[in-house]
Amino acid sequence: MNTSLALQANFQITQKELILHYKVTNPTSRDAYLLNRLYRYAPKWEMTPNVIYVRFDLRARTVWLYKKLADLPRGVRVSEPVAPFVTPLRGGSTFQEDVHIALPVKEWEEYAVGPERDKDLKANVFNQVYFTLGYYWRPEGTIEETTNVEGTNIVLPRTPPGATLEFGLLQSDVVKMDIPVLTFDSAHK
Repeated sequence: MNTSLALQANFQITQKELILHYKVTNPTSRDAYLLNRLYRYAPKWEMTPNVIYVRFDLRARTVWLYKKLADLPRGVRVSEPVAPFVTPLRGGSTFQEDVHIALPVKEWEEYAVGPERDKDLKANVFNQVYFTLGYYWRPEGTIEETTNVEGTNIVLPRTPPGATLEFGLLQSDVVKMDIPVLTFDSAHK
């Protein structure tokens, strides 16, 4: 019996967008929660499939797309970590969505700080892309509440006190593809 989730991901470039289509299958009898309902407050509240973290690997000229718990920044004190909302993935079911990212692609991470401004960005082309998706298994005894956040219905899992969460990451293959990106001047040195 398969005991893990399966991820399929495809990437496409149009004149205006990088499109990620991903599909997650849960072949088990256990429920899982996908950590894919990211949101941002500025410049306005947004929680759509198109909200995705983007990080560049300058040396490998690779675009990393991800939906998972955001990494806490080094050297910066975070008083309240941000966690994405979840999509329940019932045992034996499948979830899929399309993510549209405007070209040229810019980095965006939850705790990004720095003096950089958009006017400092320079056009560049990276040659690879991949996607990572975080999830955790539903602990026994978890109760789900549905609530509305800024006009969107979300599921809030309430785990029993002391329950241990089993987290996992799914990762696509690295795909070779030319992707227009915007990097800061320091990325060219």
